[in-house]
Amino acid sequence: MRDSDSSILCLHQGAELYGSDRSFLAAVEALDGATLDVILPADGELAAEVRKVKGVSLSFYSKGILRKRELKQPLVFVFNMLAGWLFYLQRFAKHPIVYINTVVMFSALFAACFYRFSSKRIICHVREIPSGWQLVVFRTLFLISNVELVFNSKATQAAFRLPGRVIYNGVEQVTQPVEVQPRSLSGRPIHLLMIGRINEWKGQFFLVEALRLLPNEVLSRLQVRIVGSPFEGYEYLADDLQDKVEQAGLADVVTLLSFCQDPTEHYTWSDYVVVPSTLPEPFGRVAIEAFSFARPVIAAGHGGLTEIVEQGRSGFLFAPADQAALVQQICALAGLTDAEYASLCRGAHERFLQHFSIDGYRASLRALFSI
Repeated sequence: MRDSDSSILCLHQGAELYGSDRSFLAAVEALDGATLDVILPADGELAAEVRKVKGVSLSFYSKGILRKRELKQPLVFVFNMLAGWLFYLQRFAKHPIVYINTVVMFSALFAACFYRFSSKRIICHVREIPSGWQLVVFRTLFLISNVELVFNSKATQAAFRLPGRVIYNGVEQVTQPVEVQPRSLSGRPIHLLMIGRINEWKGQFFLVEALRLLPNEVLSRLQVRIVGSPFEGYEYLADDLQDKVEQAGLADVVTLLSFCQDPTEHYTWSDYVVVPSTLPEPFGRVAIEAFSFARPVIAAGHGGLTEIVEQGRSGFLFAPADQAALVQQICALAGLTDAEYASLCRGAHERFLQHFSIDGYRASLRALFSI
């Protein structure tokens, strides 16, 4: 019979394999050998991967997760939050260690407040930079609950202004040989890739608008892929993005593709990866995934991205939410020599190996849990 009194309870808000989902999976894999009770909101791609980890008991519970769309139904929202709070109060009682991944596990954080003076270790891995009232609410919950905080970047910690430790995310080394000595860009289109969740701040619409402003001689040298899908209930964003591309006359330049579980083909296709987020990225996992493929990154210069991309060595940073700055940077790419591009690729891969490998990430998490 499973001894829940000695197991670690691990909670996560997603069921797919986007950035935070992959980071949670890596955390669970890092704790391989411990007895883990994992709760996800639904079955799916992430659950299939979690089942492969030894020592894991997997279950599903969807209430108590902060979703913007649920705020439109206040009574339903309050009911779900209270139901989630009661559920997690009971589950916490059975475990000496609780690992809460991302702050949107709102009911779990609320439940943690009632265990402030217990002997339990309750750890929250903070992967968001909220603003306004949300930042105030989460910061207050952290102070009341006195949970241990782990931040995914210095920028995230600075936003909350609370003590804790910073553990950078890590990603797997690609299994195929990395093209550190890249093919020539001369005489062929430059491939730009943007990959990630489609939402209002990740920058898909911003990127399309910037592309529209490029001189024809630069635009004619580009092929662009935007890969990703919106959250359930926000499918209209994908339709709006398609309309934006067509209205800008970019249908021959920009290809829109849905989220895929394995993005290897897209990173391999790319020459540069663009991360144009209009709000600060708490970390910027896409950037280190690009580095693992020896692909330089063009990123908005705020949030965790400033801790990842070294200007001129592994990529370039541009002024956030400034279309003219992004246009200028893309124009500059067209003028780089093959030797300069090769240097950027090598710098990106070296940066990955030195700071963002999966082995380093897992070692830091195992040290956190004293495993």
